Amino acid sequence: MRFINALSYKGADYLMKQTKGNHESRRVYYFGFQVVIGAIVKGLLLLILALLTRTILPSLAILAAFVVLRQIAGGYHMKTYGKCVAASLGMIICAALISKYTAHMWNEVSLMVVVILSFLFSSACLIKWAPADNPNRPITNKEEIKKFRILSMVYIVLWLIVSLILVYFKQNMFILALCFGVILEVFSITPAGIRFFGMLEDGMDSVK
Repeated sequence: MRFINALSYKGADYLMKQTKGNHESRRVYYFGFQVVIGAIVKGLLLLILALLTRTILPSLAILAAFVVLRQIAGGYHMKTYGKCVAASLGMIICAALISKYTAHMWNEVSLMVVVILSFLFSSACLIKWAPADNPNRPITNKEEIKKFRILSMVYIVLWLIVSLILVYFKQNMFILALCFGVILEVFSITPAGIRFFGMLEDGMDSVK
């Protein structure tokens, strides 16, 4: 989105002048502003869509499960911020709608099966493919790769514990939301997920 780039550039340029920095420091400030402003804009858009669809709670649960794991496991990055927003918000809202409006259809046994299958699928993918490279910060150091892989596995075990507790208390909507959040993130680090999101990105280009 152009206004994010414009605001980021102005903020970075102002900071560079105030700190008497150089073009390299402005580049760092620019990237930082893009991340912060982009996150605020995406959060506001998600909040608006969640309010319109009445899916605030499942949307936030999906976002939390997705974002925390993404910080340590990585995932596919689209080339432009606009595409990223459209794809991520679309998937989160769709998953939130399913979580909310199908929650009553699931019994305890079926939810337990979904949680266990999600855990097994996620664990296998994280062991094999995590962490996925971030184009802004490629991970090549073996020790760093090992660290993020271990953190990913710690996360998924904690996720399993929380999900099983929610099964016990019959919190169907939140269980489904947490499963969607983790599966969406884990899928984005797999070769199949990378191909899918690449095709989705190409499809967005063809719509223009």
